[in-house]
Amino acid sequence: MSSIGQRRLSLIANQLSTQNTPSKNITKALFRNRKDYKYFLPIQTRWSDADCYNHINNAIYYHYFDTIINEYLIRNCGLKPASNDNTKPIGLVVASQANFYASASYPSIINAGLLISKIGKSSVTYRVGIFEQDNPLACVVGGFTHVFVDPVHRKPVQSLPKEFLEGFQKILDE
Repeated sequence: MSSIGQRRLSLIANQLSTQNTPSKNITKALFRNRKDYKYFLPIQTRWSDADCYNHINNAIYYHYFDTIINEYLIRNCGLKPASNDNTKPIGLVVASQANFYASASYPSIINAGLLISKIGKSSVTYRVGIFEQDNPLACVVGGFTHVFVDPVHRKPVQSLPKEFLEGFQKILDE
């Protein structure tokens, strides 16, 4: 088993051993609490999101992650995906993950919560919580890491643009 696999099993075992001991710190470590997030986007689930068990298919949550992250980048960081401007960097996903705690279903409105957990020299790590209706605990917590690259040569940028950094700072987990 790989070291990543062993670490994941260790994290799962640790979570299972502490499930009967509610703690504010545990909830914070898992980012399940609605209060942990700084930006929200309501998303209507679709008929095609549901699987044969009438819950949202696991792969669809990654669509939700992508939706809130890119919506935030467009509205708050100056990202213009349809532009032919080759001067602004583009974000490439280099890592992603999700932890599933409960199921969301169709039809419902989910609320995706977003925060940034880390800003690097050319990268940003996002944390996303998916909340069904007004539930205070996320049914899914995940996210991904973007490395921002030059759009022509696809090499990491030397530093993130000021406009991006200003937007990122607004929702940085401190």
